[in-house]
Amino acid sequence: MAAAGRRPAPSRYYAKDVSALLPQGADTRSSRRHRRYALRGILWRESRIERVRKCGRVPAGSDGIAVIISGGVAHYRGLVTCGSVWGCTCCAPKILNIRAQEISTAVGEWVKNGGACYMVTLTMPHDAGMRLRKLLPVIANGWRAVLGGRPWTRLRRSLGIVGQIRSVEVTHGLNGWHPHLHVLLVANAEFDARGLVDLDAHITAKWNSFIIKAGYRPPSGEHGVKIVRCWSAAEAGLYIAKTDDGKSVGNEMARGDLKEGRKQHRTPFEILADFAATGDAEDLELWHEYELATRGHQRITWSKGLRQIMQAGPERTDEEIAAEEIGGDVTVMIPVALWRQITWIPGLPAAVLDAAESGGHDAIQHLVSRFGCG
Repeated sequence: MAAAGRRPAPSRYYAKDVSALLPQGADTRSSRRHRRYALRGILWRESRIERVRKCGRVPAGSDGIAVIISGGVAHYRGLVTCGSVWGCTCCAPKILNIRAQEISTAVGEWVKNGGACYMVTLTMPHDAGMRLRKLLPVIANGWRAVLGGRPWTRLRRSLGIVGQIRSVEVTHGLNGWHPHLHVLLVANAEFDARGLVDLDAHITAKWNSFIIKAGYRPPSGEHGVKIVRCWSAAEAGLYIAKTDDGKSVGNEMARGDLKEGRKQHRTPFEILADFAATGDAEDLELWHEYELATRGHQRITWSKGLRQIMQAGPERTDEEIAAEEIGGDVTVMIPVALWRQITWIPGLPAAVLDAAESGGHDAIQHLVSRFGCG
């Protein structure tokens, strides 16, 4: 029987023979997929957002679900996607990878043509028990305060700043929720020492003033405002849209291993992974607070006209990116009734893709028959 305040770990929901199918040992593409799908399976049951509960589970039509092979990698086509860049373990990595590529490509061309980019990181004081839904508007409005008024207009023109790309990031630690901003300032040329000092002074003064007026302690002199030069396009993309490369949202979400000290400072997907591993009801409560607080908030935004200036192409919504279908050859069509059976067996949707990659139609047929499906 589970201890009070805890649920059985979702990993225990796997039938014994399904668990034997899960990739073991090395951190491979297949093992990461199984972890993402396993966490999304948790969301199918536990999320309080309907579109997330349907993502990757509900058929988009009545014609069935196609298993597509593209470049040796299997994918599904014909399923509903939620497009949540905050709360979906499968849509978020796809969206953030595309966003990072967009930013890296645009910044690469910009810097190659003589421009420069600077990363501004802004944080605010926070304490355990503070609600995330109240903290998120504070940091958003704080940045608007930095950009407001004639002083910023004069400074922007003098430094040749043509726009900015803003990203919101959220973690949780001993002092509660920690939302913070990464803002990529795009300029026509590198700032001189005086310009950098003026920029730091303006942002720090405006940011601190707003945070204090909002009723919070003064931001840390060490961590409240940081400005660094971005020396590569990849670095800029990683700052704004952290992906599966390095220490990132996507990577942390994909890894199922628990690391020492994770309770000290965790990403939301680490919180979800911890719930998956332990069944701790407090982690599930944190996840629910996070997914509801972030719903409706934009995670990455470009200032008006910057896309055109940097020739970054047309804007696509998160939902459009998530729903974008990958081309390739259809290996098998799964009828809707059979797909419903497959989704009832945790681990099987990911295992079907493994089978498609290793043995095609016959391997899929053997696998689903092994579990009494269709």
